[in-house]
Amino acid sequence: CTTILGHPVSLRGVGAAFCVLTNDIWAYQWSAKLNDNNTVFQAELTALHEVVIYASHLLNHNTSNIHVDNRASIMASSNSKSTNETARKIFKILLSNPRIKVSWVKAHAGNIGNERADQLAKDATQHGQPYSHTKLPKPYIKGLLRKRMLEEWQTSWKNGDTGRKIYNIMPSVGLRPTNWIREDVIFFSQHRPFPAYLKRFHLSDSDYCSCGGIGTALHYATECIYTVSCHMRKPAPNFEQEWLKRVANNLVSRQRIRGIIKFISENRDLFRPP
Repeated sequence: CTTILGHPVSLRGVGAAFCVLTNDIWAYQWSAKLNDNNTVFQAELTALHEVVIYASHLLNHNTSNIHVDNRASIMASSNSKSTNETARKIFKILLSNPRIKVSWVKAHAGNIGNERADQLAKDATQHGQPYSHTKLPKPYIKGLLRKRMLEEWQTSWKNGDTGRKIYNIMPSVGLRPTNWIREDVIFFSQHRPFPAYLKRFHLSDSDYCSCGGIGTALHYATECIYTVSCHMRKPAPNFEQEWLKRVANNLVSRQRIRGIIKFISENRDLFRPP
């Protein structure tokens, strides 16, 4: 009877190993260093895959007992429909080699084979041969793609020619929603329906509000006589940008802004230039 024990471990990296005990003699051992971004579960399956390949190539017809201290890898490799490619490969080998038996043993319980394989795997994290057959885990790849996407998005946003007023308020991109609604975007981008915007793009002959002031977003938020119920304190000219940032980050202030935009949109005739 040939007893084969496999146990990978993660310690300053990821290692995988197994050793073979035949008639109380250490007949063979294998170890390798996986990519530092591989998971311990991947290392478990890698060691199990290598050991079943080894056992399937043995010329004798004795039963090969593989002892593994990780239940998850055993369950995955016993499922023909596993989403893990390595687990499916193990399943096929075991299916065609019924003399190979896989069973669970308790870790760190004094099993000499388990302890030996454990030490081999630990040593492999530092000095083992690189093992490149195991793919990087999907969460790691997704993380890399997400990081790259955010970096490219940030560069594009920083160097863009449009949306500069919003950029001055939100210079950093991110995946967390801002919870802005249409009225917020209109105010902070200073687009329609402000007369100053319409005049700049030759959509109106005047940039004046009907109250006599220049029809900017700041005008309606701080000094227009028609929106006095929603007014906020007007900032000094050199603090206008900081004021916009504070308003953008304050829900109560944004509620006032929304009220102003809705009022202007519903009473456009009232705000036409004199």
